[in-house]
This record gives sequence, structure tokens and C-alpha cells, in this order.
Amino acid sequence: MPIFVYTALSTSGSELSGKQQSTDLSSAAQSLRERGLRVIELKQIKGKGGFLGQANFSDWLASQTSVSPSALVFFFRQMAFMLRAGLPVMQALELSNKQVSSSRLKLTIRLMLKDIESGQALSLAMKKHKDVFPNMAVNLIVAGESTGDLDAIMERLAIHLEKKAALRAHMINAMIYPSVVFVAAIVVGAFMTLNIIPKFADFILAQGRPLPNSTQALIDFSIYVENNGLKIIATVISFIMVILLTYQTKRGRYFIDSLLLRIPIMGSMITTGSMAQMTWALSTLLRSGVTVYQALKITAELINNRVFADKLIHASSLILNGKDMSSSIEHKQMPVLLIQMIAVGEKTGSLDHILMELGVYYEQLLETAIKRLSAMIEPAMILLIGGMVGFVYYAFFQALFSLVGG
Repeated sequence: MPIFVYTALSTSGSELSGKQQSTDLSSAAQSLRERGLRVIELKQIKGKGGFLGQANFSDWLASQTSVSPSALVFFFRQMAFMLRAGLPVMQALELSNKQVSSSRLKLTIRLMLKDIESGQALSLAMKKHKDVFPNMAVNLIVAGESTGDLDAIMERLAIHLEKKAALRAHMINAMIYPSVVFVAAIVVGAFMTLNIIPKFADFILAQGRPLPNSTQALIDFSIYVENNGLKIIATVISFIMVILLTYQTKRGRYFIDSLLLRIPIMGSMITTGSMAQMTWALSTLLRSGVTVYQALKITAELINNRVFADKLIHASSLILNGKDMSSSIEHKQMPVLLIQMIAVGEKTGSLDHILMELGVYYEQLLETAIKRLSAMIEPAMILLIGGMVGFVYYAFFQALFSLVGG
């Protein structure tokens, strides 16, 4: 007969731990409840069976995959619909498990169902899967369980994850075109430097005539790159590795993130994107009943830029000391509009609504900035590649004219 380990609260409120022998998880939970215990955690002691910690190979394979944001959005939206229709949590999860396509999410829901059957709350069951459900989702579910507003919480989570995915997509799309053109410029430059210019140099030098300065500079550059190509590549790779390793440290990441905010155009876009994500998250959390202190700490985990994340963590400690939110998050990198609007929201008691409006504003601002950046980058990249090719032609024709004139 299987043996289960449990953690439970007695009628006096003290925490107890022990083992319970029973036929299955539900029977073990029922036995503990009959003893007057409130089950906090209950799980079976696994034997030697299974595969690398999972019940079988297919479950292990599913546990190695990730859950996409779109799959989470579908799950939360579906749960919101079923809970709003009056279905209990267990039945909603069972139906949801049949609808989701992600194998990892299916496995997670199955494990959650077992935990809930054993008497655990939905939030505790979700908390065991931090690699699937973000900390914000768990905290919102805790708030929803205490207020009985789980369906609305699930809907807000779906909207928040959609907004977060949309902001991320905007930022990635903004960088795709310039990245592709930049790589193309490097390829064109390398091809001309290592293939075209050396042949051109051999032809010119064979004439035994002095070369124009532009032509000589082009040939010298080609020879230098050809002779030191491996050193140049090694230096670039080493530089990138140093940056990546530095970014893994707390101080290094803060320094690099702070530096990125000072770069013209890019810094403004990073700030706008961070503000959009921050205001959406804070609005969702506050509307769901989470305290300002907890909302700031949770939101800090969602912001990628450490300058803003660290400021929110520091602001949460100031909140405990009695300061208001607007003065707590003041920082030279924080937009003045944000501080002023939060101050208005605190005075009028409509902080969650103000933050939601700010989220819409910064999202629209980010979209406009991305369009402007794309419009600026396209001609800039064309000029870059055109300038490279144009200089080679200029040097080539100068050399030809000097030969004809000589």
C-alpha cells in the first residue's frame, strides 16, 4: 500500500508532519481530515519506478518542454470562462486539461489536480510549478481565493500576459530589421575586403604607378583585415563573452542596463517599454486586491531592466516606512509624467485606473517609437551599405583615372 507524507494544521493551529498509509491520494487526504487535520501538503513517497523523477518517459519528456505565453493566455481565459459559468475549480481544470495543446501544461494540470484532490488550494498547487506559472499569477490567485473573485482574476491574468507578449513582440520586431541589415552590411564588407579589393589591388599594383590616397587606404585596410582576420574575430568574440559574463553579475547587469538607458533612441524605447509593462502589472495587481507593497515586489520581478527593478524593490521598503508610492519610486530615469499621475491617483483613490490608463499611453507611445525607429533605420542602413560600396567604386575609378592620365 502506498505511503504518503503530509504537512497539516491541527485544530489548535500547530503544524504537524508525518506519514499516512492509504490506497490513494484522495483516501489519504480523507483520513487526515477525519482526524481533524487541515492538509497543507500531501504527496506520495515514490519508489524506484518512474523515469528521472516522473511517472514515465512521456511525462519526463513533457517536463523538459516550456509553456508558451499564448498557451498560458488560452488556459487562463478558458478557466475564467468556465468559472464564470459556475463550474467548480476541479471540473474546470479537468475540462481545461482536455483542451490545452501544450504537453507541459497538460502534465502540470494533472499534477495540480492531484494536489487539489488532496485538499490543497489552487494557489498552493500552482506554486509548485514556478517554471510554468509566474510569481504574479500565483499571487493573484491567492488574492482571488480570498475574495472569491477567481474568474475575474483569471481574465485579468490572460489580458496581462497578452499585453506582456505584445510588448515583447514589438521590441523584437523593432530589432529584427536593423539586425538583418547590419549583418548584411558585415557580409558585404567582408566579401569586398577579402575578395574584390585584393584582385583590384593586384591589377593596380602590377602597373607600377603610384596610387591615389583613397585607393592606397582601401588596399592597406584589405591587407590588414586579411592578415589579422582571426585576431579581429577572436577580439570581437572575447568582447561579447566579457559583456555576457559581466551581465550575469548583479553589479555588472545594473551597470550595463544603466548604460543602455543613456543610449539615444534605444534608451528611450527601453524606458517606454519598461513603463508600459510596469504600469500594466501594477494596475492588474492592485485591481485584484494585492497590497501596494506586494505589488511593487512582484512587478520588480517582471521588469528586465535592473535599474527600474531595483528601484521598485527599494520603493517597496519605503512603502513599509509610511511613504506614498509616487515619492517612493522617484528616480532620474522615471518619467515625470508617471510620478505626477501616480500622485494624482493616490489622492483621488483611483490609482489602479490611473495605472491602467498609463499602460495604454505607454503602449501606444512604444508603437509610435518603433515605427519612427524603423523609418529612420531603413535609410540609415541603405546609406551605410551604399557608402561602403560607393567608396570602393570611388577608389577604383580614381586609380583608373590616374593610370589613364599617367
